[in-house]
Amino acid sequence: MPRMSMGKLVLLYAAYFLGCNSLMSAQLAQAALAKTQNAGVCRPSSSSVGEQSSSSQVTVAELLLEGDLHMAISEQERIAASLKRREYSGSPEGVASEVAERVRAAWQNRGYFKVEVQEDAKTLTSGPGTNRIAVAVQVVEGPQYRLEKITFKNNRAISNAHALRSLFPIKDGDVFSREQIAKGLETLRNAYGDMGYINLTSIPNTHLDEARMLIGLDIDIDEGKQFLVRSVNVLGLDENVSRDTQKDLLVKPGDIYNRRLASMFVRDHISLMPADTSPESRIHLNPDEKTGTVVVTFDFRFCPTE
Repeated sequence: MPRMSMGKLVLLYAAYFLGCNSLMSAQLAQAALAKTQNAGVCRPSSSSVGEQSSSSQVTVAELLLEGDLHMAISEQERIAASLKRREYSGSPEGVASEVAERVRAAWQNRGYFKVEVQEDAKTLTSGPGTNRIAVAVQVVEGPQYRLEKITFKNNRAISNAHALRSLFPIKDGDVFSREQIAKGLETLRNAYGDMGYINLTSIPNTHLDEARMLIGLDIDIDEGKQFLVRSVNVLGLDENVSRDTQKDLLVKPGDIYNRRLASMFVRDHISLMPADTSPESRIHLNPDEKTGTVVVTFDFRFCPTE
């Protein structure tokens, strides 16, 4: 079975933990993963254009949050306003389901880890390619939890647990937030990527103390191998520019791979790429698990191919 990329693994494991087995977990993971792709760089294929044009644009004109809610009214209004400003496409039912799952995420970011939601949608107006809908979301908050502590196991390359804990932007005793945990997992992935561990996986296991309404996390780390750079390719530049650019390489054959230095090289030459390019999307890694080496490709083409 081929090994998944580091970014995909972290996002999928984060989804498994953070969403409490909800469909939104996978949706948020896919949305986060999409940010690392080449959106906005190349024109979509004709089939993609056709698919996009046939998809209805949906406006959430009304959003009602219902239930015995303890969250401050101002916070509820902020959540509703944010979701109404978003752009949606698809069927009214599908958009209503997405809105409900985003409501779930908003409550989980405020400590309501076990929140349950149920949506009901009504179409207000419908026209060619556009719909205006009203969505009512019934919210069962459940208890509000705080973070007890975060611990780590199998962290051999970075044995300092305090250093790992500092990567998470949430303190012990703070209101639990799935968003802050996800940010910490991403920072953890980057820290290991800076040391050549490009296939890191981290699985957060939750421990709930219902009596004290606390959540503890035990993050099980699988570091994988530390990879050395086997070779470096630069694509999409003419010969003279490529030769000059490669003089600035910060990641070279024989080095331990370093994610930060690879990203720095791309950012230093961002002017050679299309506007709105994500630097990370232009770094392609082809690891060889057997030898512990990786081929690094910097893709400067306007329409990069896999």
